[in-house]
Amino acid sequence: MFNFKNRKSLICFIIMIVSLVVMLITFHATDDLLGDKGFSQYTPEDWKIAALPLAVLAVSAVSCIVFAFIIFVPIIRFYPALTKYITQEKFFGIDEGTQFLVFDHNEFKRACCREEDQRALWFSIKEYDLKTRKWYVVEKGRRIENRDSLFYVLQKEYAYDKIKVYKGNVRVR
Repeated sequence: MFNFKNRKSLICFIIMIVSLVVMLITFHATDDLLGDKGFSQYTPEDWKIAALPLAVLAVSAVSCIVFAFIIFVPIIRFYPALTKYITQEKFFGIDEGTQFLVFDHNEFKRACCREEDQRALWFSIKEYDLKTRKWYVVEKGRRIENRDSLFYVLQKEYAYDKIKVYKGNVRVR
């Protein structure tokens, strides 16, 4: 969904805000420039003065609307898939014997983990695709020494920026 780390989303958001600010500044500057006259009281000279600010207002409004659509249409389009994921798919298809789950920040990547003995952990990585609404296996299975090593591997190799640990359906970290 909306992610400030996504360059396209961030650029669209900044342009939308800048367009909105330009539109508001131009509106208030034009209001102060022409006084308290109504449109019916404008002289041809007033219309010449108002033409540039009105053009800037129109361009800013169109720009703001276009970039708002670029940001919000994907959110609206994926809303049903996101709702299904949150209500049904998040904990679906967990590997047998999983003792705890480790999710990334947006919870579309998960590691199914279990302790094999006192010294080792086994984990597999799956990623959820909103378009196909399925979990895909990224890594089938891997042994690692301990939880700290697991968190390090997840952050370095699989780009987990924040780690959320679930035991059952309850978040523990």
